[in-house]
Amino acid sequence: MRGLTVFALLALLACAPSPDRGGLQRRALTPAAASGWARLPLDGPAQRAWPELWLSDAEGVAIPFEVEREGLWQPRALDLEHVLLGRDPAGKATAEFTLRFPEGWQVREREHLRVDLDLEGKAPWVCRVEVQRRLEGGAFLSLERDAPLHVFDLGEAGGRRSFYLPWDARTYRLTLAPTQGEGPRLKGIALTACTRPEELRADEVLTPRLEPKGDGPRAVWLLRLEAPERIVGADVVLKPPVAPVLPELRVPAPPRGGSPGSGPDATPALLPVQGLVWNLPALGSRSTRLAWGPIVTDRLELSLPEGARLDEVKLLVRREVLIFPAEAGRAYYLHTGGLVKHAPGSLGALPASSRTVYATDPLKLGAAGADPNGLPRVVPGAERTRPWLPWAAALVVVLLGFYAFRLLGKEA
Repeated sequence: MRGLTVFALLALLACAPSPDRGGLQRRALTPAAASGWARLPLDGPAQRAWPELWLSDAEGVAIPFEVEREGLWQPRALDLEHVLLGRDPAGKATAEFTLRFPEGWQVREREHLRVDLDLEGKAPWVCRVEVQRRLEGGAFLSLERDAPLHVFDLGEAGGRRSFYLPWDARTYRLTLAPTQGEGPRLKGIALTACTRPEELRADEVLTPRLEPKGDGPRAVWLLRLEAPERIVGADVVLKPPVAPVLPELRVPAPPRGGSPGSGPDATPALLPVQGLVWNLPALGSRSTRLAWGPIVTDRLELSLPEGARLDEVKLLVRREVLIFPAEAGRAYYLHTGGLVKHAPGSLGALPASSRTVYATDPLKLGAAGADPNGLPRVVPGAERTRPWLPWAAALVVVLLGFYAFRLLGKEA
């Protein structure tokens, strides 16, 4: 029985918890050129490790950081003065207002202004938003954009009532020019100062695999990617001619305990999409851009109104950007694959302006290597022993049978 006892002790030792350092990785950051705020955009592998990552210096001391996309400088509602709501001589709804700054604030204290409109009208209608602003000591100047701004109500699942403007003035004038239906009445307006550096830009543009799905009045496609990505928008190109339409995008429900978009078909969740798409070559007019809040998924469901024909789809990816205080020339590292070492305190409590961050060049991530400062996960022994447990049990049965046979032989 001595051999059986030794085997049992070894089995108990194998079931003890053990740290797993196999997945620990460390990636060096390019040194900052000057001391101050530094920006670190995550690449694909680092984004997929989010949020289980942390920053450190060369000695392994955790460095505090914030996330740019989620707002290091929180949005703040602004009071308005000299507000005029009504219609211009052509009957278009118009608003003119002047921003009242909080104490110590100035123009561009945040990068953008979010405009929320309270509109009342009979759907369907679409209006182009014409923007003018009065620069310091001058006259009103029109805001030129690559893609026009629109607000609309197509009588479906609500309509777009908000949009973003660059904050470069104190006084603005907005005019709603109807392009479809009868223009609505403007009942109210609200402004919020916010940081929106990702507007109309993407870190990566991906082409999904298109799979037609189901029959019905609306054409439906499943958009598949090779791996989950942080998607914030899409360029949907329609075959001409087609007037402005509002596509619907949905996220298939994940399996229980799974990641978004990776589960079996279920009732998809509707995305709050902003934007219209159309393609009218005769007028030299086309629009493809749709935008929504970030969603991490490897597939989306796209549906178009009856008669609209899809040409191609590109998905826009925006990754997280970490912001942290860096000293010039000092070595910093990004750690992934293990437990997170948290730095004490909160950078969000600092009275800093976002302008100091966007003026700096972003840092870059180097190749992955071994991580001597990483915090390994503790793997329960049961997880390690599960693959060979049936074989161990079979061996125990064989040993017990062998000893029983010997005992019976001695008694005989």
